[in-house]
Amino acid sequence: MTGVLAGFFIVWSLIAVGWVAGRAGILGPHGRYVLNRATFFIASPALVLVGLLSSDVQEIFSVPMAVAGISGLGTGALLLLVLRVFSERRGTELVVAAISGSVVNGANMGFPIAAYVLGDISHALPVILFQQAVYNPLYLFVLHQITEKESLGPAGIARSVAANPTIIAAAVGLVLSLARVPVPDVVLEPIQSLADMAIPGMLLAYGLSLHGSRPLAKADGYRGLIAVSSGAKLVAMPLIALGIGLLFGLRGHSLYEVVVMAALPTAQNVYVAAARYRAAENLARDTVLITTIGTVVVLLLISGVLGV
Repeated sequence: MTGVLAGFFIVWSLIAVGWVAGRAGILGPHGRYVLNRATFFIASPALVLVGLLSSDVQEIFSVPMAVAGISGLGTGALLLLVLRVFSERRGTELVVAAISGSVVNGANMGFPIAAYVLGDISHALPVILFQQAVYNPLYLFVLHQITEKESLGPAGIARSVAANPTIIAAAVGLVLSLARVPVPDVVLEPIQSLADMAIPGMLLAYGLSLHGSRPLAKADGYRGLIAVSSGAKLVAMPLIALGIGLLFGLRGHSLYEVVVMAALPTAQNVYVAAARYRAAENLARDTVLITTIGTVVVLLLISGVLGV
């Protein structure tokens, strides 16, 4: 229990600093916009690249990563199907709702939870690697296609990739990691410095977004979508991870690990991406808020039932 609360204290503290900065006007009227773009175009790609370069090939293609991938993509696909059949939502709202319910906060929540609850930060690596190398580039590509309304032909795809530094960073990182190409420290150090800015930058930007906002405002028209996305993130995704883990033969602490990682709250980079493409930004923001609060209870329940 102490580990769960310690991890969330770190997150909430940085969000609170962002809110105070917004209230005090420290970063000016365009602070959130600048911070979002800085994390999206500079810090986040650096974080992806460093994460992949510092990872072992066996970690990239591990059973926990398979569980993270199937549960994440499965939950997102399930949300897309349910919302498309039972609602009139389409386009960016549909995509943001799906990723809000299936992209976990593996970076800034995964490491502290893995350290304090599971006893080793390496347990967070599979889910982080899957999202950095596969899921994040995938949904960013989809958002770019929808918002820019570009053709899906070869030229349109090339422009989408070139316009998204995270996709480029993931591709470069995977190639170098799989080829086991050593990167000199003198080259890696400035990239690491930029990567260190990503997580605090995302949390500060999120805190800035909360100042002057009204979470769950009826006028936004997102209450139903927020409830569905939050329910999927807090309940459906951990249950899917549990089923997939059992199917892969995981038991005991190994099963507990993958379920805990699947139960982490919605990642702040979902909000950053929504803000970047101006796509259902308040939907992403409020789902992050609700799941960050609700995950405390979920993780305590999981620890009580599966903790070993």
